[in-house]
Amino acid sequence: MLPLVGVLDAARAQQIMENLLGKVVERQARVAIIDVTGVPHIDAASASAVLQVARAVRLLGAQVVLTGIRPEVSRAVVGLDIELGGVVVRRDLQSGIAFASAAGSPAAPPPA
Repeated sequence: MLPLVGVLDAARAQQIMENLLGKVVERQARVAIIDVTGVPHIDAASASAVLQVARAVRLLGAQVVLTGIRPEVSRAVVGLDIELGGVVVRRDLQSGIAFASAAGSPAAPPPA
């Protein structure tokens, strides 16, 4: 899980990407949650940065769950015509964790 708080600029996005990718590999994560509850606003550059992180995580074989999008951030993403393809979006961190728990659990064994 990666909680983002404050302004997201290019340098911070690069640092976030490096840290998250390292943790995904280290922990062999199946799901990575990016929580943007603490991001006060989003512009084209910060939205692009988050989506670049999400694409990089998906290239490592993990599912990305984006949580905590507030109404003003949602309006900005739609207004900027940003495509969230391949990213699971959940209302809040709790529902993102529930999704990750279900997605990360091993498949049930076939019936005997």
